[in-house]
Amino acid sequence: MDLGLKDRVAIVTGGSKGLGQAEAEALAAEGAAVVVATAKSVREADRVVRGLLDKSCRAISVQADVTRTADVQRLVETTVKTFGRLDILVNNAGTTGPHLNKPLLDLPEDLWDFMLTSHLRSAFLCIKYAAPHMVKQGWGRIINTSSIHGRMGGRPALGHYGAAKAGVIALTMTAARELGPKGITANVIAPGFIGTETLRGIFDAQRLEKLQQQIPLGRMGEPNEVGRVVAFLASEAASYVNGAVVDLNGGRLEYFL
Repeated sequence: MDLGLKDRVAIVTGGSKGLGQAEAEALAAEGAAVVVATAKSVREADRVVRGLLDKSCRAISVQADVTRTADVQRLVETTVKTFGRLDILVNNAGTTGPHLNKPLLDLPEDLWDFMLTSHLRSAFLCIKYAAPHMVKQGWGRIINTSSIHGRMGGRPALGHYGAAKAGVIALTMTAARELGPKGITANVIAPGFIGTETLRGIFDAQRLEKLQQQIPLGRMGEPNEVGRVVAFLASEAASYVNGAVVDLNGGRLEYFL
């Protein structure tokens, strides 16, 4: 299927590794020009871009902390200056910080603020400054990143993460309603366990095997499987998909503690 992305331009935040890298590669494979944005992983972002250029894809990297207004404005301006337009925004950036597992009653307020800033404020800022370019041309795609934690509620000790990811879903619904009449769709993906290097580094082999036993398909997802869904949502093929939450969890709809 030709997804019609040949003349499109995409920003992928957090595009230097993991899901972001897979999303950038999937969009580029369909012909889109891709801006790989990263806050700190500059070498990794440059590596992703080199790989895309080697495949005759159009790509650049931009260092930008998307929780900061000035950085987001510069990211969007650089994209439009380089490629002449902006069609697709993939809000993938977001980190969990070094102290992820904290029960609500023990959760420091600064960690609560950090999580919402990293995942929810960043998505809002990118929409705020990217969408006007889409409005001008009457066409755009926004794909935000939530999580199974945002869909089912944060499990114990992950309340701040679950709240941030649930907020991303609510933000997406509003964007879908407000921007749909202007030719822009907004959708959100909600991944479960995806086999990124980061995830595989967190759990030992025994724990990973136990987690996979909880998934009806019997395995974790792969980053490229997420990338292909994002490319579809960014395409003409998904022209009537707006305000959708796409679950990518292999059928794992609940938590086992």
